[in-house]
Amino acid sequence: MPSVIEWVAHLEAKIEKQRLYAAQFEARYRNDHVLPFIAREYREVYGDRVDAISPTLSPPRTGTAAIGIDALVERLTVTGVAAGDGDTAAVQLVQEAWEDNDLDVMHREAHRETFIKARSFAQVVRGADGRAVVGIEAPEQMAVHREQAPPYDVDAALKVKVDEWTGQPFARLELPGRSIDLEQGPSPILDPVGRKVFSRWVVVKETSTQLPGVPVVEFARQPRLLAEPTSEIERIATLVDIVDLVEGLMVFAGHFGAVPIRWATGLAVPRDPADPTGQTPMLGPNGKPIIGFNPRADHMFVSTEVGAKFGQLEPAGLASFVSWGEHCSKRVRAMTSVPGSYYGVGPQTHMSAELLKTDEAPMVRRVLSMGRDGSFGQAWRRVHRLILQIEDPTSKARLRPRWADPETRVEAQATDSFQKVVASGIGVRAAAEKILGWEPELVARAVAEAAAEEERVALMAEGLAAQAGAGFGSGSVGLVAV
Repeated sequence: MPSVIEWVAHLEAKIEKQRLYAAQFEARYRNDHVLPFIAREYREVYGDRVDAISPTLSPPRTGTAAIGIDALVERLTVTGVAAGDGDTAAVQLVQEAWEDNDLDVMHREAHRETFIKARSFAQVVRGADGRAVVGIEAPEQMAVHREQAPPYDVDAALKVKVDEWTGQPFARLELPGRSIDLEQGPSPILDPVGRKVFSRWVVVKETSTQLPGVPVVEFARQPRLLAEPTSEIERIATLVDIVDLVEGLMVFAGHFGAVPIRWATGLAVPRDPADPTGQTPMLGPNGKPIIGFNPRADHMFVSTEVGAKFGQLEPAGLASFVSWGEHCSKRVRAMTSVPGSYYGVGPQTHMSAELLKTDEAPMVRRVLSMGRDGSFGQAWRRVHRLILQIEDPTSKARLRPRWADPETRVEAQATDSFQKVVASGIGVRAAAEKILGWEPELVARAVAEAAAEEERVALMAEGLAAQAGAGFGSGSVGLVAV
């Protein structure tokens, strides 16, 4: 069994590897990545102004990488927790912890970090009040090690952070049932219990987590048996760079080719009267010869010279650049399954609901394969189980995440389907949750309100019937009397 220092050395090296891998894709997501070729071309054309006033004049960065990431994240939404065995008490406990830890918002950041950097983590700890505290961790600060045999659970996790005031690094190593705090000393020392390993890390405190395993869950994009998970951006990085390249070249083409260039010949050049030879041209305020020709679009050119001619070069078109950029965007769409409307290609306006759903179908299938039916669903199921182990260690409830419908909703269509399903005999509660996408609490409230309304209508009907019966009886008596 490795010693504490050996675990730290192994996982710290893994964090550094993850940090280097994530940096290049984080720059693309933040739109901070600039192609060296375009940057060099801009400096040649515009000089040092590119560096001096970069917010105003900088090489184009289209943000194409972020478009696909954000589109997938907004569809990959967990609305809470559910129990397959109907254990409402366990669901209530975990749902409260879910909301108290702001996971209704932060779970999207776990997905976003995973798409950008290939992995992220959720750590569950016991708070001072005994309740579950959940934090989302980035791969630049945390790494885990998995068992080499089923069930392949996490058997070690390391979180490294730096005090923002002192710059002092701190770390916490999680082992089964143990939580170990460490800090860096002034110089490396020999590991007292392990092999001959020197390290500056020193154990400060060790506490018991009172949990059977390591309370850390890894979110991995496209996890495989042996290969490391990859960033969503890695697959499209070349295409993203090409889109930025096209935008940069379009700026050059628009500046030097698409703008009409006017020319003139046969114009007399004013000469300097101080030169007796009459060869020196008259210089203007800018130190250049005055030619009497200012090719502005709002100028009309007139000359009394016999051989003067004016003309205009045919401007270059930008259609080829637009076609090139659209081709790359379509390739990005094909590789990410994100609808073309996000990238500004394909039908965008006056789309019918059916056409919109058809355009989104590949993304919906992919989101379901990653979320409800994939690795994200598995990871959140583990997080819910860890929360329940802290909230109620005796509970054996089978929890699962509750996912929002990733499809674009068409309310009229959903309502029509709901009415038909209920009319066929399916229960209102099940139909409302499945077709309308309502949360169980909302369904329960709606069912209770509907039952109360039916009871009120029934009581009113009984009262009216009683009144009508009483009136008919008295009328009959009157007729008999007559």
